Amino acid sequence: MPLNLPLALRLEANKLVSTRPWLLFLELTLPDTSVLRFVRNTEDIPSFLGNTWIAFPFTVGDRGESSDGKIQTVTLRVSNVERALTPLIEANDGLVGSQVRLIVAHEGALTEDYTSLTLTYTIVATNLPDNIWIEFQLGAESPMRRRFPIFNAIPQHCAWVARFRGAECKYAGGDPTCTGTLNDCRGKSNTLNFGGRPGITGAPRFV
Repeated sequence: MPLNLPLALRLEANKLVSTRPWLLFLELTLPDTSVLRFVRNTEDIPSFLGNTWIAFPFTVGDRGESSDGKIQTVTLRVSNVERALTPLIEANDGLVGSQVRLIVAHEGALTEDYTSLTLTYTIVATNLPDNIWIEFQLGAESPMRRRFPIFNAIPQHCAWVARFRGAECKYAGGDPTCTGTLNDCRGKSNTLNFGGRPGITGAPRFV
């Protein structure tokens, strides 16, 4: 279990019996930048990360390591009984190169931060072994796709504005919106959590 997992999720993970399940979410970004979102569940999930996730059968193989320490590929098997994905595969070279994001989340705590339970892969090969499943070989997450450094230091603009009321912002007042400015944060009495760096002078953006 990741050490930086939010407390609510650590408590759920340590329960011997839970009334809500852990769910596996699958996000597939197509070459035209459109996105398919599925959840391994018996019903749709209408409100996770601001989107609706469609209940759909899929399985994910184990992620192992070879003897030389290299992370091997992972097999993602997606149901093809109704041929829903066949036209997309045929029109886009098997979706090779498309990005896949896998997220493990608890149904009873969908508003928590799941960054540490998210894995991003690239489809490196596609196979149709039968009329029931499509098999995608997922390449390991590449550190070359990670942003570095993680954050920009912007003097007068809050880095958390896109995650207003989130774990970093921590605002719990009655204002429903935020402009991301220092003055707005002062008006909300939340400057302790302001995501900008007002003490920096000179260029408008630093890394």
